[in-house]
Amino acid sequence: MASTETVPHRDFVFRRDRSGSYAVVFVHGFLDDQHVWEPIIDKLTVSEFETVQFDVAGFGERTGAAGPFTFERFAADLSAVVDAVGKPFVLVGHSMSAPVVELVAASRPDRAMGLILLSPIPMGGARLPEEAIERFRSMGAWGAAEHEAARFQGAPSAPKAEVERLAMVTAKARPEVVRAAADLWNNGHPGGARPSEFSGPVLLLHGADDPLVHGMISGIVERFGANTTVTEIDKSGHWPHLERSAFVAEEIDRFLASIVAARESSVPSRS
Repeated sequence: MASTETVPHRDFVFRRDRSGSYAVVFVHGFLDDQHVWEPIIDKLTVSEFETVQFDVAGFGERTGAAGPFTFERFAADLSAVVDAVGKPFVLVGHSMSAPVVELVAASRPDRAMGLILLSPIPMGGARLPEEAIERFRSMGAWGAAEHEAARFQGAPSAPKAEVERLAMVTAKARPEVVRAAADLWNNGHPGGARPSEFSGPVLLLHGADDPLVHGMISGIVERFGANTTVTEIDKSGHWPHLERSAFVAEEIDRFLASIVAARESSVPSRS
């Protein structure tokens, strides 16, 4: 049964559901909220994991959150969540949150079991040209109808009701927060200039029709090395968890099951 808990020494809450010895923590991307993951969570079948969701500062129910809006701030919030949960975990990050989950996994090597990166922005940033990134910066001034149209461009087969809901959520974000977050994922983190400090297994999922990250995938794979599994998802743009939720849930189930099997096989038997 789902419950909501306060993060110790923080000004926000997180949602946890199911039960298990491990946790899978979902971190949404630019302009989204924690509920964007529910089509996936509802379809997961793996039994060893509880699920955890929360709103990133500045978005969802945290539109009033104070800055700074930096990777370090987002990572500190996520670290506080996984520490409150207090068990080994797998982190799932979409788009802008891919660097965030990587930073936290690298900082908790004793409990970080794996990473799932969905349509990830590279740690070193998207590095879009000025004209292109200015469109993203300006989204804080858009109304719901404009956001709805833009989301359908990036995820043309996403359910209409969910796109409409997200458009209303996005329209409530403060313009200065949207601008800061856009610059953040476009400029990247200094850690992007060196190999990842996380050495565990990585599942990278991306839409075949996603023009934003399509040319960045090979660099991300090189960053993580041989432990990376890549799946390209047909008939999907930047939000495969909305457009192909059943397929994405199956891939996540498979990855989580493999991690549990590997972990349990490494534990010495007590015969």
